[in-house]
Amino acid sequence: MRKCWRRITGLFLALALLPGTGILSAAAEPLQECHKVKSSYSDTKAQNKSVVRLWQVDTALEEVTEEINGIAAGWADELGGSLPDAENTGDGNSRLDVEIRYSRTGLNWMSFLVQARTIYHRELTDQRIETRTYDMTTGLRITLDLVFDEPDAWIFLGNRVRETLRGYWPDAEPDEAVLEKLCEPSALAGADFTLHGMSLVLHYPASLLYEGKNTLMEVTFFYPEIRKWMTEKALAETDNLSYYKTVALTFDDGPKNPRSPAVLDALMEKGVRATFFCIGNLVEKGFFVVQREHDNGHAVASHNWNHYATRGQSAKALKAMPEKVNKVMNQVIGIPVRYDRAPGGIFPPMQKAKVEWAYIQWSLDTYDWRGRTPNQVLSSVKKKIADGDIILCHDIKEYAPNSTRKIVDYLQEQGYMFLTVDELFAKDGVELEIGQVYYRCADGVTTKKPGGT
Repeated sequence: MRKCWRRITGLFLALALLPGTGILSAAAEPLQECHKVKSSYSDTKAQNKSVVRLWQVDTALEEVTEEINGIAAGWADELGGSLPDAENTGDGNSRLDVEIRYSRTGLNWMSFLVQARTIYHRELTDQRIETRTYDMTTGLRITLDLVFDEPDAWIFLGNRVRETLRGYWPDAEPDEAVLEKLCEPSALAGADFTLHGMSLVLHYPASLLYEGKNTLMEVTFFYPEIRKWMTEKALAETDNLSYYKTVALTFDDGPKNPRSPAVLDALMEKGVRATFFCIGNLVEKGFFVVQREHDNGHAVASHNWNHYATRGQSAKALKAMPEKVNKVMNQVIGIPVRYDRAPGGIFPPMQKAKVEWAYIQWSLDTYDWRGRTPNQVLSSVKKKIADGDIILCHDIKEYAPNSTRKIVDYLQEQGYMFLTVDELFAKDGVELEIGQVYYRCADGVTTKKPGGT
């Protein structure tokens, strides 16, 4: 019924948007003034050659800006002075990155996650997080008891937290006593959380449950599965399909340093999450990049074990790939990947070999792999973009960071909200199935877009 109403509403508003009407579609809201954020960082190098990178934000509300920046600056002061000596001038030898992630939902609410990541020789040695969610028109801080008003919600959340956190680090056992405390209603009500385009996410440092692990663990709840327990205000502020069109931004061929981290910086500046399709045999060397992708809230997926043409590999080699990829992913981020994109999009040999992955294609190719400039990439997006699209980009390309900025700026003003691949399909209740191929998700339609990409 709701999707039918959206189609009817969309038809009416499409007519209303004829030149001269001055009416903007309710399903294509541009970036709200209260959601606009400027984000940037500065680097400070100490005498011992350690580096502190401090991110700061400028939001629509002075009190929010001061609180978020104060948390970040406080951690930079507290932790930055105790960094060990760097053994050489490499930027990964001894550093503290105090990052500020932000995300929007609805017309008024925003979430911020401040994270301090201490790194020595690429190894993540410590991580701290703190979250805030606000109504950006009033400054009211939103807590989880303002999101949920039904007791059954806490039971559902607790069960999911228990199940998800036990699934991290498959070769290790969590601290069960601590885990049970995290699942209690009082602990859930005070848990660190953020709200996104189509999900509420609870965040936990892995060190809480797994000794020696310092990445983050995330427990995701897609809005359709939790709306029945939400307050009236939360329902309105998570009903993003009534306000925005949706799109998933995806990147292939990484991890590659320093280009992949530069794309991550661009996404952090813009408050957007993306999906990274990583080549398995690059993950061990680029583990620190993949860890940051995961810890920054992006979806991490497979781009096969290597970038060889699938048509030239044996069925045995193809079928063995999920185990190889997930072995290294479990070591690096603690969880396996759920889906794959075959190099060049050539998935038929993998289907024939019965490789146990779902296959994510794309519905809009930016052709950035040809070396296109940011303006050329943006031109492709402008010509072909449609609601529910999956956009293909490559984070190893020179122009990828600036292309990302241009794509985000343009599409947000055109009424698009960026989702991860998981969110894009969850919004319409589409469950990804092993062996199936998906090109987009527009009102549940996942096939190729008419006219191709």
